[in-house]
Amino acid sequence: MSEVIIIDFDKNAPIAGSEYDKLAPMALPGYEAMHQMTLACLRSHLHKMSEKAANLLIVGAGTGMELVNYAQANQNWCMLGVDPSVNMLAIASQKIQEHNLSERIKVFTGYIHQLPNNPIYDAATAILVMHFIPDDGSKLDFLENIFQRLKPSAPFILVDVFGEKGTDELEAKISMMKCFWQEAGVSPEKVSELLEGLATGVYPIPETRVFELLQQAGFTKIIRFYTGIWIGGWVATK
Repeated sequence: MSEVIIIDFDKNAPIAGSEYDKLAPMALPGYEAMHQMTLACLRSHLHKMSEKAANLLIVGAGTGMELVNYAQANQNWCMLGVDPSVNMLAIASQKIQEHNLSERIKVFTGYIHQLPNNPIYDAATAILVMHFIPDDGSKLDFLENIFQRLKPSAPFILVDVFGEKGTDELEAKISMMKCFWQEAGVSPEKVSELLEGLATGVYPIPETRVFELLQQAGFTKIIRFYTGIWIGGWVATK
């Protein structure tokens, strides 16, 4: 498999690690609800494991919000958070220590393909990650690397910006997003930065292509569970 490279969140991030926790809920429609729905999807698939520990792979762990929230809500879940950003994982590690979760949460600085093939996991998430990866074979590699690190029947949650660049539909959604950001209190300067990042460093694909790539990677039973203007959330099964 080819090396998967995504945007450098330490040098050229659309939202800096130090600002992410503050700006992400403002910049992304339904951010908190999306995370609640994601947790519900995971619990729905993992309910049979309630009597024993589940081991989750969190790809693009960022500043650690998922890691801490999932661990606090599920005392039997253990997690590995993977992210190439040193700065973001430093924030995540601080949160993990502050909440006394170091025994159940570990972090790995790097990319998914750099992980060993074992252990394999009971579930995985990739939230707001894959749209930073070009669709030149790298998106498929990314999904295949996750697939091979999951147990049979394990759920996988994918959340991404989706749509086809240059189409009227995506342009209409971008117009909606501009208004959403203004209503949320995002500064004009940050709006310009976000739009520039979309133009130069984000590679959204239509939902039909999302399904195609998930299926090519080996996933089945794909369901969209969330939509936030231009962000979609899908749950699939190995």
